[in-house]
Amino acid sequence: MMLTTTSGTFPIPPEVASRLPQVPPIPSPDAPDYKVLSKAFNAWLEASSVHAIDFERLRRWHLVQEELSARAIASGLDYQVTDDGLD
Repeated sequence: MMLTTTSGTFPIPPEVASRLPQVPPIPSPDAPDYKVLSKAFNAWLEASSVHAIDFERLRRWHLVQEELSARAIASGLDYQVTDDGLD
C-alpha cells in the first residue's frame, strides 16, 4: 500500500496499514460516472456514524502525513509513513 502526498509517494508499513480505517475512495470529478460514484460514496458516508468517524480519522491522518513528509523532504531527510494522526 502506498501513500501519495505532494512531497512524493511513500510505502505504508504493514503495521500502519493494518490500523487505517477502511474507507472507499472519494470519487474523482473527472470520472465518467462521477454522479453515480458520488451518490454511492455519500450513501456509504451517511449509512453509519462509524463511517463518518472512519472517514474523518483517515482524512486527519493523511493531513498529518502530508505535513510530516513535507517537513522531512524540506530538511533533506528520508520520510517514513507513521500512524501519527490516527488517534
